[in-house]
Parts: sequence; C-alpha cells; structure tokens
Amino acid sequence: MIENLSYLFLSGIVLGSGPCLSFCAPFLIIYTAAQKKGFGPSLYSYSVFSLGRLVSYVFWGFVCALGAAYLQSETISRYTQGVYFALGIFIVLLGIATCLGAKSFFGKTCAFLNKGNIHNVGVAGFLVGLSPCLPLFAMLNYVVLIAKSPLDAMMFLLVFGLGTVLSPLAILVAVSGKVTEVLSRNEKMKHIVQYVSGGILIFLGLRIVFAVINKL
Repeated sequence: MIENLSYLFLSGIVLGSGPCLSFCAPFLIIYTAAQKKGFGPSLYSYSVFSLGRLVSYVFWGFVCALGAAYLQSETISRYTQGVYFALGIFIVLLGIATCLGAKSFFGKTCAFLNKGNIHNVGVAGFLVGLSPCLPLFAMLNYVVLIAKSPLDAMMFLLVFGLGTVLSPLAILVAVSGKVTEVLSRNEKMKHIVQYVSGGILIFLGLRIVFAVINKL
C-alpha cells in the first residue's frame, strides 16, 4: 500500500510538471494575470484550481472501481469529449467577460464571471480534471489494477492529485499575477492587460471547442 501511494504521489509530481503543466499553464497564467491581484491571491487561485481538480480525481477513482471495461467504454469517451467541450465554452465566456467587464448588457449578465474569480478557477480545475489527458488515462488504468476496493481507488487518485499540486505552475501563476498587478497601476496598461488577457482566453477556449468538433 505504502509503495503504491509513494509511486502515485511521485507520478503526480512528474505529470504536474509535464503534461498537466503544458495543458493548464496557458489558461491559468493568463486568467490570473487578467485578475491583476498580486502574488498571494494568485497563489490562492492556484490552490482553489488544484482543489477543484482533486475533487474530479476522486470521482475518477470511483469510476476506476467499476473496472477497466467501464473506464474504456464508448460512454466514458463521449462523456469526456462533452466535458472538454464545456471547458472550452467556459473559457471563452471568461475571456469575453474579461474583455467587456460590466460595460455592456452581456457584461452585466455575466458579472458573476468577473466577480467570482475563486469560483471560476475552482470550476475550471474541476472540468480540467474531468477531461483527462492520455498520461492520466494510463494512470487510471494502473489504479484499476492495484485497487482492491472503491475506497482504495479514490484514495490512490487523491494522493496522485496531491502530487500534481507540487508543480512549477504555482510559481508561474503567482508571478504572472504580481507582474500584471504592477503593470496595471498605469491606467493605460491596465486596459491593455484586460483586453489582451481576454483575447487570449477566447482563443484558448475556441481551440478546445474546435478540437472537440473536429473529432465528431
């Protein structure tokens, strides 16, 4: 048991510094930069994002307890594509809300996207965890083999998720928040950061949306 937990924790660190970093970094760095909150709040946002992802990993632990056949079924494949599509739409909405703020009807109707920074990153983390990459799918299949009960599977994925939290992304997110906080002391730069960050978020979201559409 201890050996398996240690392996999964170390695997989480490796995955969080590799594939997970390349997938999560563009969105999370740009989004925290758009918030212009500084070092501490940006690091807190990263923690909430990681918590949302941990919750989804525990869910995957439950799925693993159902067996490899269910994990590799067509139903799960369609489900992950649907979640991936929802993640793309969510990021696009965040980008639009970032650009518009409360200056338009749309901005007012989506004000919760601007005001709920912590809720947003938590939801994003949860959706990211529910749309696993290939290395994570490999880890899920490994958990199927070693877990002796549903509780084991959920605990294994929780420990794995804790490993992914120890990522260079935490530092990158905190630094981006601090840099944009300093830049935004100038009103002109504040607007530039707002529109550029929003535009990049829209682009990232649309990439995800079209990637799903192309697979249909």
